[in-house]
Amino acid sequence: MALDSKSKIAYPTVFLFLGLLLAYGLLFYLFNTRILNEFIIILIGTFLAYSMFTVVHESSHGNISRGNIRLITLERCIGWISASFLFFPFSAFKIIHLKHHAHTNDSEEDPDGYVRGKNFLIVFFRCLTLIGHYYVTSLGIESRKNEAMRKTRNQTLVFMLFVSTVIFAMVVFKLWYEFLIVFLFPAIVAAPILGFTFDWLPHYPHHNMDKHHNTRIVTIPGLEFLSFFQSYHLIHHLYPRVPFYLYKKKYKLIEGELKTRKSPIEGFRVNELKILNSKNTYADIIEGKTWKYSLEVSQIRQLTHNSVELEFKNLGDIPYQFEGGQYVVISMLVDGEKVSRCYSICANPNVGKLKIGVKRVSGGKLSNRIIDHLSQGKYVNVAGPFGTFKFKNETQVEHHVFIAGGSGITPIISILQKILQDGITNVSLIYGCKSEKDVMFHKELIDLQNKYPNQFLLNITYDLLINTYQTELLSHFEKANYYICGPTPMMEASKEVLSKKGVTSDHIIIEEFSYQEVKLFGNSYKVSIDNKHFSVYESETILEDAKRNKVAIPYACSIGQCGTCKCEIKEGKVAWKTEEQSVLLENEKKEGFILTCMCKPKSDIKLNS
Repeated sequence: MALDSKSKIAYPTVFLFLGLLLAYGLLFYLFNTRILNEFIIILIGTFLAYSMFTVVHESSHGNISRGNIRLITLERCIGWISASFLFFPFSAFKIIHLKHHAHTNDSEEDPDGYVRGKNFLIVFFRCLTLIGHYYVTSLGIESRKNEAMRKTRNQTLVFMLFVSTVIFAMVVFKLWYEFLIVFLFPAIVAAPILGFTFDWLPHYPHHNMDKHHNTRIVTIPGLEFLSFFQSYHLIHHLYPRVPFYLYKKKYKLIEGELKTRKSPIEGFRVNELKILNSKNTYADIIEGKTWKYSLEVSQIRQLTHNSVELEFKNLGDIPYQFEGGQYVVISMLVDGEKVSRCYSICANPNVGKLKIGVKRVSGGKLSNRIIDHLSQGKYVNVAGPFGTFKFKNETQVEHHVFIAGGSGITPIISILQKILQDGITNVSLIYGCKSEKDVMFHKELIDLQNKYPNQFLLNITYDLLINTYQTELLSHFEKANYYICGPTPMMEASKEVLSKKGVTSDHIIIEEFSYQEVKLFGNSYKVSIDNKHFSVYESETILEDAKRNKVAIPYACSIGQCGTCKCEIKEGKVAWKTEEQSVLLENEKKEGFILTCMCKPKSDIKLNS
């Protein structure tokens, strides 16, 4: 990481900024004297506005001051001046851009995901209106719920007043036409170009959320200069504190590691991937590894009066790889907070489709949100596959007995579909439901019974699977493996019955739908930040406690990758949860800067955000 902290100030970026200021002054003179016509002036001005974005971008990451506290004010001034040429407030852009880093390709929280579209016209329109989207993001209703954005709202309003004043002055001094041609029109033209080249193009096809696959590297010679090295965009996401002019050099240092990870490296050289092939970003799915994607809901099917089946669209017609019984993690915003829950895959692994069953739960935050608000064509964050609830094909086992209750059928039906298709015999299912209307996958189970009459025995019961009833149902099975999933009382009864029957634990496979609450421990310390006071246990981070106690402090990613929660510690001591973070330089940490998402208190502390 030596590249991250060699220089105390990014001189190339400063020189670029000064050069662009001079170029704007010269361009104004050339048009004011009518040496160049409107078309050429707008063309040159568009290039200048496009170039000025790199200065804004570097300032937003602190890559001009390089963590030198004496240069932060200068850097902010550079950021505000350069952003003014793009007619957007620097402070709001910084928060929006850091949120993009925190939630790259997130279907709900990536502000740059706005440019995603299913055809060229939609993409073009989204890129054309991206600045308007940024203003809505910074001033809209949702911005009031985001503490980081809320703190910049007044600055955005002041900036809009400033721009209006400048325009008024241009009219008064009869320079309005020069202002339009030299500054405003070029900025308007540059905006969609920037939206396409910096937001849409690097992250296409906007699905993968893994940090090594959520954007790309394109090695076409010369493209780095035209794009201000954004052709090495993956390097920027992995190391946001590396200045733009060092992206290529950093890439050379870690090229081998990136190729091992199958990161999207595209170009014309040997062993490089085809340019902008969407499958380049699907390496983890193709290889059957765990993944995290923004997936489109292709179908929602009603299963019962209170449950549905969600099917997700395959990416590039690539089959999903998983084992029957595994689950995925679904994440969605619920009342402004990201909520994640586990849902078993209910599809046949042999088919390569990804489906989950969701049942309404009393007080269930996510399940009820999915059933009430999700629709076909929407995108959802999905991670997986995970889990060890899998079929054990052992030669000494003569029977395979599945015991399910309610929604506990979801992982089991995935296993059943596969093993029956694969020719496994002596398979039995005992499925307990409250009533016939509560039977999930009723048709599928009947179809399996009819298709595999010599392999599969189905017993759907509407009686409670209590100890005495299960004792009767399980009495005739010997040398069997038992797979259990359902409500806790049912599973406890199953375990008790099997224990009395003499079945050892290695023949009992259990899937439990339960969520463990985090247990807090250790000393409690007082935290003060921006005149807000709360107590934090030393077992949790400052941010975790603030969120638990509903204390609004700035944050975005919660995993040390964006820097939104960066604070200066004025009093007290903290311990780092882990050193794995990519946004603070060592000299910044020495000067007292921390990330609230990564630090736990070791004493009473006072912070400035």
